[in-house]
Formats: sequence, structure tokens, C-alpha cells
Amino acid sequence: MRLLCILFVATLANAAEVTRAGMWELHSSFWMNLHQNLLHDVISKTPRDLGALTAEERTAWTEAVAACRTASGRSMAFARDILATQNELSQVADDAVAPSLSGPLAAAVRQAAPVYRKHWWQADDTANRFHLGYTAAMLRDAGDELARAHEAVYREKYPKSIRVDIAAYGGMFGAYSIWLDDPGFVVTMTSRDDGYQGLRALEMILHESSHSIVSPNNGTVANAIHSTAKRLGIPPPRDLWHAILFATTGQLTRRALAQRGVADFVPSSEDLLTRAWPEYRKPIETHWYPYLLSGTGTLEEAIGKIVEATREAGK
Repeated sequence: MRLLCILFVATLANAAEVTRAGMWELHSSFWMNLHQNLLHDVISKTPRDLGALTAEERTAWTEAVAACRTASGRSMAFARDILATQNELSQVADDAVAPSLSGPLAAAVRQAAPVYRKHWWQADDTANRFHLGYTAAMLRDAGDELARAHEAVYREKYPKSIRVDIAAYGGMFGAYSIWLDDPGFVVTMTSRDDGYQGLRALEMILHESSHSIVSPNNGTVANAIHSTAKRLGIPPPRDLWHAILFATTGQLTRRALAQRGVADFVPSSEDLLTRAWPEYRKPIETHWYPYLLSGTGTLEEAIGKIVEATREAGK
């Protein structure tokens, strides 16, 4: 019921308007959605239905997808030319009709744009705006509180401003985040995957935002993992930093929502610590949660115990 109330309270922006919610700047950009649709067709194992397109439109679209496939290689959204294109398109007005493009995929983007605008953009923008409206409402209510809580845990500061592109698709997993030349740190998140909808949208925006201060090689979490691994003479446990990131945002979001009357929120980390990283569940619950939720000990002590427990379990 609370989510329904948020939906009714939230005011949806018009198609050209950028929505600000604290440090977050939320967009439903035609150009970024076009970019994500092209990447989706590169990644997807299910071909897009092109039955409604003319022969000329099918040719234009399939050639643009082929150009993106060549540019992306195995790195997909993080390939050099793909990142250069995203960087350029992030500087184009959301509702621009004929922007000047010069990047490596400019020709592909230009020839695909009329096809996307005619056949798919309206439906994508409608879904994005609905998602954007309730996400902004939740961020205005709890976003700053959650950001400060994350900063206290990690002893790191979020960027002053974070761009969020709400799009039909968000890379291979539904969301990802990167540093661009301008505007800086950017989160891309799908509006259509149920793992990123409703209350999960709040959790996943904070999760992706936390990638600005938590990574495999930099920041307090990485430093603590690498320091303990070096002391023990073992490789850093694979993806432990990411498991800690998921667990942290999940628990902090669960607590914030519980304080707002939501008693049954299940964070995404519950599934991931069972399905993807079962070896980390008990060490994180035993050693990280007391630090995270009660302030017991230090970050370094908690992570040191997790790495040690992981080594013992692997013997």
C-alpha cells in the first residue's frame, strides 16, 4: 500500500524534463534509450520482432546493431567505442531531435534513431516515466539518509551529483554504473525488469551509486580485503567486495523501509548470497552485519574476519 501511495503522490515529469532528487539526476533520454536498445539487441539471445518495420527500416536497424556488435566485442557495455558513444550521448539533451554526433558509432546511432523513435520510443518512455516518478519520490524521502549511512559504513563520500538513466534495458544484468568524462558518475538502470521495480528500485539505485566508492581494487573495502589476503598469503576472495556491497545496501535499505512501515522487504542480497555466493553468507552475517548494523568493531576488523573465515571454509 505504501508504494501505491508513493505512486499517487509522485508527479511525473514531461518527456523533456530532468528530475532531481537530492544528489540524483534522473533522465528518460531518447538517445540513451536508443543506445541501450541497440546494445540489448547485441546481447539478447531472442531476436527483436521487426515485423512491423519496412524493408528500409529493417536494414537501417540491423546495420546499426551490427556496428554496435563489432564495437562491443566481448566487453559489451564497457568497450572503448561503446563508452565513447555513451559519453557523447549523455551530453545530448534528452529530447534533442537531430544532435551533432561525431563519436565512433555516430553513423549507426543516426540511422537507427528514426526507426526507434517511430516504433519503440513512446512505449519505453511511458515505462521509464512511471518508474522514474516513484523512484524519485523514494529518493527524496530516504535517499539522503541512505547515502549518509553508506558513507559512514565505508568511510568514503559519494559524488556530489549522480546521473541516473532510466531505460528500457540496462546492459547484461539490468543495471550498471561507470565514470564518464562528463557528467561524471552515471548509473543506467532498466525500468522493465521486475528485479529493479517497486521498492527494489530504491535498493538498486543505492547499490549502483555505491559502485562510485566500492570497487575490486580501490576504496576501504578493497584495501581491507587485499591487506588481509596478503597477510594470509592467499588470493583476494573472488567477488567478495561485490557480495559485501550487495549485503550492505540490502540491509541498509531494509532498515530504512522498516522505519517507514514496510516490514516485508526482501533485498536482492538474500537471493545472491544463496545462489551466487553461498560461501560468503555465513561469514558476512557473522562478521559484517554486527559492524554494519550496530557499529561493532571496525570495517577492517570485520572484513579481516570474513577473509579468514572464507579461507578456513575452503580448506
